[in-house]
Amino acid sequence: MTNEQVVCEIRNGYSVTDYMQLFYENNLPLIRKFIKSFAAYEPMEDLLQEAYFGLWEAVQHYKTSENVRFMAYAEYWVKQSVQRYLEKCGSTVQIPSHTRQRIGRYEKTVQELEQELGRVPADNEIADKMRVSVGLLPELKIRNVIWCMNML
Repeated sequence: MTNEQVVCEIRNGYSVTDYMQLFYENNLPLIRKFIKSFAAYEPMEDLLQEAYFGLWEAVQHYKTSENVRFMAYAEYWVKQSVQRYLEKCGSTVQIPSHTRQRIGRYEKTVQELEQELGRVPADNEIADKMRVSVGLLPELKIRNVIWCMNML
């Protein structure tokens, strides 16, 4: 049975618990791949449990008429569920989701520039690559330090 067929069975109410468990177990390697980037922040068992909830949400919202493979669609819901879990439970200081994304972009940009230039990049180089004003960087640096400290 394909993932799409299992989703239809679950949504039609046939052995929901059994099908969800089977569905989760059959797709576990792919689910692990989806959440691998979050593994440094919480135990993998907790993340996998949260991924199950994301999978359930994906089943509830999936539309077979869209011609999209289910697991491609489910990736968004699984990652979203795990990310929200980390935001709610992972740190003592709450940082808004959009700010976390900006911090992640900042870190990635700094790493890329360090590899390209072979040195620590200047603020104006980082700002140019990120297409933001240099004035925004101090805030991102401070929030990045706070975020990293809360993840310890």
